Amino acid sequence: MIQKTYLRIPELDYMRGLAMLFVVMGHILEFGMQADSYPRAFMSIVQMPIFFMIAGFFAYKDGDESVKAVVHRFVLRTRALLVPLIVWSVLLNVCNGVVTSPLSMVYRGGYWFFLALWWCDVISTLCAYASKKFKYGIVSDIVLYSTLYAIILIGKIEDIELAGLLPIQNVQYYFPFFALGIMCRKYPCIYSAVLNKYTYALGLVTVIVGWYFSYLQSYAIFATTALGGCVVIWMACKEIPDKVKWAKALSIVGKNTLPIYAIHYLFITTLPQCLHDVVNVPMGFFLQFVIAFAYAVIVVILCLIIDRIISINPITRMVFFGESKKREW
Repeated sequence: MIQKTYLRIPELDYMRGLAMLFVVMGHILEFGMQADSYPRAFMSIVQMPIFFMIAGFFAYKDGDESVKAVVHRFVLRTRALLVPLIVWSVLLNVCNGVVTSPLSMVYRGGYWFFLALWWCDVISTLCAYASKKFKYGIVSDIVLYSTLYAIILIGKIEDIELAGLLPIQNVQYYFPFFALGIMCRKYPCIYSAVLNKYTYALGLVTVIVGWYFSYLQSYAIFATTALGGCVVIWMACKEIPDKVKWAKALSIVGKNTLPIYAIHYLFITTLPQCLHDVVNVPMGFFLQFVIAFAYAVIVVILCLIIDRIISINPITRMVFFGESKKREW
């Protein structure tokens, strides 16, 4: 049964923590090592779909909210997503010794995540308002989100990017997972249908098969495999005991994904050349994972330390992360 309070749900923090480790490891393999495509594909299958699915899960608010409350929440969310987009993309440009506009980071990969998630928030806020105003049910909501996704696909076909303000390709990839997260939180029947022992078994098979065929670069294969991966990881994280030390560490990472994502690029895309020379050698699949994981742990710890230093002062916390309240650990 879904918890309808706003208390933290432990497995969601574990999922985000695991996804964040996958993101950092994937970028280490991509930027710092001559990694095969398969190790990166293994992590990229689920890392961003998990983030967007959980973001959608948290985006849904049960009960009636005033327009003022909805607007206030959206303003806070906008500040928390767009401030890091601008500030950290500028810092990354400085570290890389280049001078480009922050929006160029959207085109080059960088911090597109913040902008794509913001657009999903915009769309979901409008959908939530329409759904509550017109008393939509499950069928109407499915039709509503499907229609919006069709519009997004048309925007992708027409290559509508609004001068870089709309990363349409990323929104196309991840909006379905965001919408699914909302539907899982809103309708217990969907939650139960998505997460059960049968979907877990099917998801595990889907991940293995989809990972093998990832070289085909098919969106249909990606979406199906990602959904299976989200189900597998969600179900697995539900079984993690809360009292073990590594679960606490994973939870801390999950609660601080925003600063880790923002800061980790500084330690990866600007790797010293000597480190490139050390790790840039042919090696097997398993060794690539071990090295990437070890370096990812170091990077995450450094990111958390920097975040704590920045977050000591409310002014610097607002400037760098757009947040007024200090995040819990």
